[in-house]
Amino acid sequence: MAPRPGGPAAVDPEKALKLFGLAPSATLRDLNTSYRCLVRKYHPDYNPDRKSWAHEAMVKINSAYDAAMDHLASLRYEEIEERLDEEIKAHDRFTELFAAIANSVLEGVFIYYQYGLENPFIREQGVPRFRYRLALRKVAAGISQLERLQPPNAVDTETLEVFSSFSIAFLQCMRMDRIQDPSDSRSEKAAYRHYRTGSELLDDAIRKLLFRAELSGPRTRAAPHGFPVCHAEFMKVLIEHGDSSWVTDAAIKSYLLDTVGKLEGIGPRVPTLGIGQ
Repeated sequence: MAPRPGGPAAVDPEKALKLFGLAPSATLRDLNTSYRCLVRKYHPDYNPDRKSWAHEAMVKINSAYDAAMDHLASLRYEEIEERLDEEIKAHDRFTELFAAIANSVLEGVFIYYQYGLENPFIREQGVPRFRYRLALRKVAAGISQLERLQPPNAVDTETLEVFSSFSIAFLQCMRMDRIQDPSDSRSEKAAYRHYRTGSELLDDAIRKLLFRAELSGPRTRAAPHGFPVCHAEFMKVLIEHGDSSWVTDAAIKSYLLDTVGKLEGIGPRVPTLGIGQ
């Protein structure tokens, strides 16, 4: 920029930094600190016997300060832009990898629900058994791949942690194959009824959350309060039937329910999950 008519000539930025004893890597705070030191030394108020000399010195110092300020600000801006570009690229790389892995996990979850494999009787043999094992492999392989991802920022870290927790909990529930024993006591049967109701509501809630269009049905549409009712059913097993053999199963399902709630929370910012779409 050309100097104003009658004003001081433009100061070379490198010479300006040298005047303040600063390197190009200096911060704006460093510049302000050095500037204040020079002001205390050269300002006319501190040199009453040499006001004219001090005035000329301050003109030079102020011109140098302006030049150094503009120069350092431009350098910091360029550094920030470069850093932002790197962070955006790192986020995009993570998002691409995460999407591919998450889709594989969700394929396994979809197969599991598409063929009713949450019912242990259905998946005992034949084609349903093959599909069940395929669903297990997809979810398990996805979890292994998720463990190797390195999120570049706090938001991506949360996304990875939430989806990983859901995937691990879901896989654990996929492997559960216990059924009710007809000879159980009345108390055991009561605990099982609460456990089964909670499990059915949980499955409905997951289907509705992740596969609303593909697997929607009368039950899922008719259960708008599935999460709290599901939680209440599991709590009845854990609290009212604390001596029941279904306590461990209910605790595992309750943890899955918790991860589903967190998954719903991050859904709007993770298009891959298809939540809210």
